[in-house]
Amino acid sequence: MRLNQQKRLMKDFLKKPKPTLESLLKDSQVITGKDLIKQKENKEKELALFQEALEFEQRNKKVRK
Repeated sequence: MRLNQQKRLMKDFLKKPKPTLESLLKDSQVITGKDLIKQKENKEKELALFQEALEFEQRNKKVRK
């Protein structure tokens, strides 16, 4: 009985500690609202730039003969 208790205590002792909020933020596993808004703005800018590039290519398209 005592041996089982000791084994269980050793297993509990060897478990990894729970990650802190700071460590999760640093590893980018959790993002803040500010970061989320920034990501959305960046995606919108990229999409607008892509659309502009598509329109430019369509306007300046050369017909092959």
